Amino acid sequence: MSESGIRQLGVSDARANMTEVIAEVRLLGTPVELTRRDKPQAMLISMERWQAAVNDAEVRPFYDELKSKLQALLEDPEFSEMLERKDHELHYLLETGSL
Repeated sequence: MSESGIRQLGVSDARANMTEVIAEVRLLGTPVELTRRDKPQAMLISMERWQAAVNDAEVRPFYDELKSKLQALLEDPEFSEMLERKDHELHYLLETGSL
């Protein structure tokens, strides 16, 4: 087990036990870092985790653009006051950069 809590497994061991390794990753959601001579070579992750990573990569640019536009609008005192009245939590998150 690595410092990050991810299971490490040599490529040869993984090859010899591939059915069990895949079952562990798929059923338990536990990622497995495949190593050769104690150096990371690849990561085996569940389809669910892979799809989440793909979705994040696709959505992230839109999120960043929206956040930037909202923060720019926040500089307008009228917009800022209206947002604070309508959605205090969103106003706070934008104002503090916590979003």
